[in-house]
Amino acid sequence: MHEMSIIQNLIVLLKNVCEKEKAKRVISIELKVNNYSCLDEENLNFMYSCLLAEDPVLKDARIKVKRSETMQEREYIVENVEIEVE
Repeated sequence: MHEMSIIQNLIVLLKNVCEKEKAKRVISIELKVNNYSCLDEENLNFMYSCLLAEDPVLKDARIKVKRSETMQEREYIVENVEIEVE
């Protein structure tokens, strides 16, 4: 359940961003993923939506995955979080 730990870490990050920026909702999350990673956009979005189906701020966000061009030290990097503010 490697993807689950990534989603849990992402949720913590998103809640911090939302609190700091007074976000009304999160629209999208862009992840840059190592070419050799087994992370899959569809699975990440499925787990995310299952965990946050009741959260009015986070529930509608979509995770967008793009593969890195080169080998990176990390498996994934959060590149951008698009939010709607109050």
